[in-house]
Amino acid sequence: MRKRKVNTKYGLKLDVPSPEHWVFGSSEMPYEVLQADGDWSNYLVVKERQDLNNFEPFACVVYTLLNCIEILIKRKYGLERNYSDRFLATIVNTRGKGSSPQEACEFLRKIGVVPQEIYPFDETIDTEDKFFAPIPQSIIELAKEFNEEWDFKHEFVKQDNESITTALKSSPLMISVYAWVKNSKDIFYRPNGATDNHATTLIYERVGEFRRVFDSYDSPFIKDLEYGDMPAIIKRFRIEKKTKVEPIKKDNILIRLWNWFMKEKLIYRAFKIFWIENK
Repeated sequence: MRKRKVNTKYGLKLDVPSPEHWVFGSSEMPYEVLQADGDWSNYLVVKERQDLNNFEPFACVVYTLLNCIEILIKRKYGLERNYSDRFLATIVNTRGKGSSPQEACEFLRKIGVVPQEIYPFDETIDTEDKFFAPIPQSIIELAKEFNEEWDFKHEFVKQDNESITTALKSSPLMISVYAWVKNSKDIFYRPNGATDNHATTLIYERVGEFRRVFDSYDSPFIKDLEYGDMPAIIKRFRIEKKTKVEPIKKDNILIRLWNWFMKEKLIYRAFKIFWIENK
């Protein structure tokens, strides 16, 4: 079996935060403690591989962004959401070159995204050409529903341990890493002289010992990182529902009504696609 080269590019373009970018601690983005222990492990979402079907879409930034958003929605509202990484990667155009965190976040904020069931990535999407096929305008129109439902904000976090620890209490974080080299203690680390080339989702840290991520590569999905390796890029997120809803609880008798509503909404979307394409 051919080994992957250690300098493989995984799709991350490093941002250089500028004065107009929001930065944690000095921006207008509200801060809300959701996980006082900084542990998001109980709110992880569907595991999705960016290298499914043995080709590379260079979409680690997109996968990480949507993982963070889906985890936040699950924690704040009790809603299981799975948005289409393929849709957003195609809109951003990560093919062969990847993207920067700021770029992907701004595409999501301005254009939106559709659910996975509307624009899936499965075993039938087995080539780059299929993955990055032009998106029908009717599907792009449906992406607006994301921004009709959610107020999404993002900001950079300063490169120091205290800022990371504080930010992690309010959001899972997008961080950059070098993918992937492991030491004798099963901890992944950045070799001397290496540059971060991959984005992933920080979900927990044991201060002074390691940081734990939820990744878009299975080997495994959950990885522990060397605590002393400061990420080159760190992003925090906030998402608010524009219409207030009560959190959905599994033991709530209304869950069956909610499931029915979601089913009906899919029917509505299918009709909307048909109407746009045929009007």
